[in-house]
Amino acid sequence: MPDALAGVRIADFGTITAGANASQILADLGADVIKVESASRPDTFRAWQTNPPPPDGDAPVEDPWNRAPTFNTVNRNKRGVCLDLKHPRGRELALQLVRLSDGLVENYRQGVMDRLGVGYADVSAANPNICMISISSQGATGPEASYGSYGSTLDALSGLMSITGYADSPRPYWSSEEINYPDQVASTFSAGLLMAAMRLRNRTGRGRYVDLSQRELVTGFIGEQIVQYTAGAGAPARAGNSRPRMAPNDCYHCAGEDAWVAISVASEVEWRALCSRIGRPELAADSRFASESERTTHSEALRKELEAWTGQRTRREAMDLLQAAGVRAGAVHTGADMLEDPHLRARGFYREVEHPRAGKQRLRVAPYHLSETPPTIRKAAPCLGEDTDSVLRDVLGQTDADLRDLAAQHVTDNVPVDFQPI
Repeated sequence: MPDALAGVRIADFGTITAGANASQILADLGADVIKVESASRPDTFRAWQTNPPPPDGDAPVEDPWNRAPTFNTVNRNKRGVCLDLKHPRGRELALQLVRLSDGLVENYRQGVMDRLGVGYADVSAANPNICMISISSQGATGPEASYGSYGSTLDALSGLMSITGYADSPRPYWSSEEINYPDQVASTFSAGLLMAAMRLRNRTGRGRYVDLSQRELVTGFIGEQIVQYTAGAGAPARAGNSRPRMAPNDCYHCAGEDAWVAISVASEVEWRALCSRIGRPELAADSRFASESERTTHSEALRKELEAWTGQRTRREAMDLLQAAGVRAGAVHTGADMLEDPHLRARGFYREVEHPRAGKQRLRVAPYHLSETPPTIRKAAPCLGEDTDSVLRDVLGQTDADLRDLAAQHVTDNVPVDFQPI
């Protein structure tokens, strides 16, 4: 089957999650994504290791920058080149790549690309048809444009953190303890925005620049809470798992250690179905639980009643029995559970890939199926500079003598300087 983005080339200057995952979505759809790094500044994800350092006296791990699972997860299907953009020849070759590309992705701190000579003014001069997306913390304009960020600070600045957590918690929770939510949504939106820009370019013949503020994007996801405050109804309070017009709506303990099932009820019909399924139809007539508001008020009493039933069953058993009765329920899975989940296995959600340095890795595939142009995993993530010579020779027309000269000038070095695993 053909690839949806066959013939499209993306110059990838992304790093960590937001940029790298955006270009990985395009790579899964068949785009030729060429990731640009340098020995002096490789992708920060290459330093994120999950294995402990070797014991004293043991030989250190060889080239750990090629073995980081976080990097290898979001950079599959890409080619990797090393170019020192601070060297005139490195910058020149990067702009040559831009001239032969359809799109460019970057998520450095605002101003970094300009200082390196590959900002939008530079790349659009080299290729007026280029479509470039800059994924930054605050956007390219405004008094805070120079701010840098990680997921935790974006959680705070966007307002998301203020409403995340339990009502009785002494502090808010931040998504970056687990998934860096702002980076995940920014990368997905960025892939779509860049494809939209390239489609518009194909219709108009003019390239486009997309300025994406991660802070503004995440703030858009809490619009309801902002409207509440601006309408004079006060600042939203942290509410844990509770939701308006839904009760119960929480996680309930099941048999086993740290085992839970999530249960959501959005109507009186669903409430009666839940009472019947757990063998307690009389609860539907109990004055404490007669309405959504009463169930919310007496949530702890309701928890005891429900956990008397869920506590005698595994989370999967509880989920299946409740779902069969028309009650929305879901077993709370761990990462290990997800790897063995029968539904995900049946849909081919995981695929094993052999990485030349990291060995076998089980990677998630794209969470959508396309009937005519399905996304695929064609190759493992590149080692640092793995494709430098082939891309410079086959795409940019450099000769073997040119490659030797570039290596002698340290433009294409592929061994990081002062590499420190995290």
